Amino acid sequence: MPTISIQLYTLREALEADRDGTLAAVAAMGVDEVEPFGIENFDWLPEALAAAGLQAGSAHANLVEDPEKVLAAAKKLGVTTVFQPGPRPRDAFSSREGIETFAADINAAVDMFAAEGISIGFHNHDWEFTAPQVDGQVAYDYFVSRLDPRVVLELDTYWVAAGGVDPLSVFEKYGDRITHIHVKDGPVEGGHGVINVVLGTGAMDIPPILTSSPNRTWVLEFDAAADAVPESAASITYLKEKK
Repeated sequence: MPTISIQLYTLREALEADRDGTLAAVAAMGVDEVEPFGIENFDWLPEALAAAGLQAGSAHANLVEDPEKVLAAAKKLGVTTVFQPGPRPRDAFSSREGIETFAADINAAVDMFAAEGISIGFHNHDWEFTAPQVDGQVAYDYFVSRLDPRVVLELDTYWVAAGGVDPLSVFEKYGDRITHIHVKDGPVEGGHGVINVVLGTGAMDIPPILTSSPNRTWVLEFDAAADAVPESAASITYLKEKK
């Protein structure tokens, strides 16, 4: 049975305007857990989530720049998986050397987190699929081949599609190594800067993605939304109906 979560980046503006009210609204959506972002930067997260009755199952954080600080924050939150949300530096996928260095930086943190019972992983965007190929491989695939096998994957299915790749083909390739998926909807074409929409009302073919992920965590995310709180609530309802 899938776990339903929401990436709190979706609600970043609402959280800044009314933290407690927004977290109460998330709790009312009936999610199983939440996925905070930048956990090393927000000391208020553990207390605020607990007050709202919310649990953080996974999180995004900059693992490669300050792993010790991220680990401390992850332990306070009680998360079980921390994802690096994209490459550091941003142009890491522009060359073989950049990919290898970035993969090595992630691998260097595996043992430290594993000792505390926490998995680490990587969350993609579109550029890992549109970057120049390496040895005839899609840059994403070459990157994954360089990762420690203990590093798990969070597949952002929208960005995969925006990168011109069928998410189902990536599921087939990596199987259970993909523990979490980001589920979002929208026009797909245009990529960055577009407004996401309520699940099931955009161009993404979401039902097969969910059907193929019965044992993964489904994480709702809007990179940009017209009205984030009600659109998130409607999207969570959609996911619960598909569960």
